[in-house]
Amino acid sequence: MLKINILCIGKIKEQYLKDAINEYSKRLSKYCDLNIIELVDISLPEKINLSIENQIKDAESMQLIEHIPKGSYTCCLDLTR
Repeated sequence: MLKINILCIGKIKEQYLKDAINEYSKRLSKYCDLNIIELVDISLPEKINLSIENQIKDAESMQLIEHIPKGSYTCCLDLTR
């Protein structure tokens, strides 16, 4: 059976997103093993500059990489603001 792991930084807080995840997980359960893995996000300090922002991105990236099983096909999605 196909195994899909979705890694995300931070907790999913919005109820409508949690409901949608539960609905799609239920629908997909016939076809694959779906896992949503929420990783801890690093809180931003009050004063932030480009250097600190890059350090946080690097730390969160390493956290993601550590949770990717060897031999996995990966696809990165990013919401640009």
